[in-house]
Amino acid sequence: MQHPHLKNLLRTALMLVLSAGAALADRVELTDGSVVIGKVLSAEGGKFKVETGFAGTIEIAQDKIKTFTTDEAVNVSLAAGSTVLGTVQGTDAGIAVVANDGQMSAQTAKVAAVWRVGGESPEARKLREEAEKAKRRWKYEASVAINGRTGGSEKFGGAVGFKATLESSQDKLVFNLAAEKAEDNGIETANRQFGSVDYSAFFSENNVWYVRTSVEKDSIKALDLRSTTAFGIGRKLIKKEMQDLELRAGVSYLYETYADGSKFDSPGLDISLIHAYTFKNGKLNNVLTYTPAFKEFSNYRLHHESSYEMPITASMWKLKTGVINDYTSVPQPGIDRLDTLYFTSLILNWQ
Repeated sequence: MQHPHLKNLLRTALMLVLSAGAALADRVELTDGSVVIGKVLSAEGGKFKVETGFAGTIEIAQDKIKTFTTDEAVNVSLAAGSTVLGTVQGTDAGIAVVANDGQMSAQTAKVAAVWRVGGESPEARKLREEAEKAKRRWKYEASVAINGRTGGSEKFGGAVGFKATLESSQDKLVFNLAAEKAEDNGIETANRQFGSVDYSAFFSENNVWYVRTSVEKDSIKALDLRSTTAFGIGRKLIKKEMQDLELRAGVSYLYETYADGSKFDSPGLDISLIHAYTFKNGKLNNVLTYTPAFKEFSNYRLHHESSYEMPITASMWKLKTGVINDYTSVPQPGIDRLDTLYFTSLILNWQ
C-alpha cells in the first residue's frame, strides 16, 4: 500500500522538473499573442530558426515576432552593425541583450542576425563561401555517341568529345574538342573535327570581357580549315543561381580554306547569346552565334545549339541530347546552306 504523502511528493517533484525545463527553454512571442517554446538556433535574412519539441525545427518570419528570450548567451547582431554576446530578455519595446559588461536594447525588427556560441556568423559564412567560389577549379567531361545498322543497309555514326573547364566566381576558361564521323552504305556522310578555347572574366558586377578562338575541319563541306578568333564584351542580362543569360558583342577575324584551293578571310562582327537554366533534375543550354564578315556582309555564319543534360545512375554520369544548326550564307558549290545535327551522348564528368 502506497502512502498518499509519497504520491503527492512524487507529483510535486515531477511538476518542478517540467516547470524547470520550460523555464530554461527559449521563448518566442509572436505579434498575434501566441508563444513558441523551444531553442532559438539562428536568425538571418528575416527568418528565425527555432528548434521545438513538437514540430522539429521551424522557421518564423521576423516581422511576425514581437519579442524573444533565450536562457543561454547568444550572439546578437543589429542592423546598425553592433554585435553583443549575452542572454536575451524580452521587453515592451523589443529585446534587451544582457552581457557581462552591460546591456543593449533594440527593437526586434532591428535584429540582423542571431547565432549560437561557437557557431559561424552569417557574415563570416558569406565571406568563406565567397572565398570558396573565388577558387579556380577544373571540371572535365568526356562524351561518346555511337550508332549503327547492318542488314538491309549499312550505317555507322560516332562522335567523341572532351571538355575542360577552369572556373571561379570571377572568370571562366573552357577548352573544347570534338570529332564526328558517319557512313551510310559506304558513303561518308560526316567527317568533322573541331577545337575551341573560350575565356571570359568579369570587370564589373554584370559585365565581362571575353576572347575566344576555334579551328574546324569538315570534309563533307569541303572545308580544309576554318579559323575564327574574336574578342569583345558581354553583359549578364540574367545572373541567378538557377539561370544565366549573357549577351556578347565584339569583333572577329575569319580565315577559311577549301578543298578546291579557294580561301576567304575577313574581319567581322561577333554577336552571341548564351543561356543556361538549371532544373531540379537537369540543365538546359542554348547558344546562338552570328558572325557576319565586313568584307562581304552577306557572307555570314549563324550557329545554334540547344541541349538538355540529365544525370543518370550516378553523379559522374549524365545523358545529353540536343540539336545543332549551322547555317552558312555562302557555302561551297553543291553544299547546303543549313546543316542540322540531332545528337544523344553519354557523358562522364569528373573534377
